[in-house]
Amino acid sequence: MTENIRQMFSKMNDETRNEALLLLKSEFNLESTKYVKKNWIIGGRIPEKNQEKIVLIFQNLLRTQVFRINEITVQL
Repeated sequence: MTENIRQMFSKMNDETRNEALLLLKSEFNLESTKYVKKNWIIGGRIPEKNQEKIVLIFQNLLRTQVFRINEITVQL
């Protein structure tokens, strides 16, 4: 599941990535977004009990990202 989380993270644009890191920091009461990115996402050391919740969060963020991109495209 960790690899799936990494793949979803890599599909995020900068804005969505920042939002994801802030959400994870807040949701799991972590010390910093740098910790989340370095240890959980890049390092692959996501506690197993949190992985399912992170997948749901990332799926929702990616869905929102697609809607935002489609909105911009339609407005042009």
